[in-house]
Amino acid sequence: MRTRSTMRWMFVMGITGLVAACSMAKGTPGQDPRTETNATQVTWTDGKPAIAISCKEPGACQTRAVAMCNSTGGDYVTLKMENMPTRGDMSEIRGPASVVIRCGA
Repeated sequence: MRTRSTMRWMFVMGITGLVAACSMAKGTPGQDPRTETNATQVTWTDGKPAIAISCKEPGACQTRAVAMCNSTGGDYVTLKMENMPTRGDMSEIRGPASVVIRCGA
């Protein structure tokens, strides 16, 4: 009986760890193959630093933005959006999506 509960606990913890590892976006600039995004540090028109993110999948830009702004609790301000994907649209026609954000609210 004790072995079965231990095995069940190990299985649940393993699945939880796998889900967390697969869903975490990269919090540093560069390519992130898990979310199919690319983030770069840029200087916005007001002369302050910002982060430009390009993405392919719906929600991937947002996931990456939250990861990039982890130090501010995931809070960010959107400065510019272009061709943001939505579920079911034709990305081949729409073109690549991008967003420029600044961490903090």
